[in-house]
Amino acid sequence: MKWALVVYFMTVSGWQSAETLGKDKIGWGSMVYETYQQCSSQARMFNTNRATMFKEDPEYGRRVKAKCERVEK
Repeated sequence: MKWALVVYFMTVSGWQSAETLGKDKIGWGSMVYETYQQCSSQARMFNTNRATMFKEDPEYGRRVKAKCERVEK
């Protein structure tokens, strides 16, 4: 079973995936990993480093998160 690291953005409608918002076309697409451990490690790193990634706008960093989801393919 494979796992996808999916990035979500908070919108007025709630949390929506980058793919739903069309942000996958600008580099925010999901990444697929062979194991949950690999995916969750990357998700933790992303979520822990959001403040650094968005240091120009820390509030924006609080409206972005990564989550692992099972790939059904």
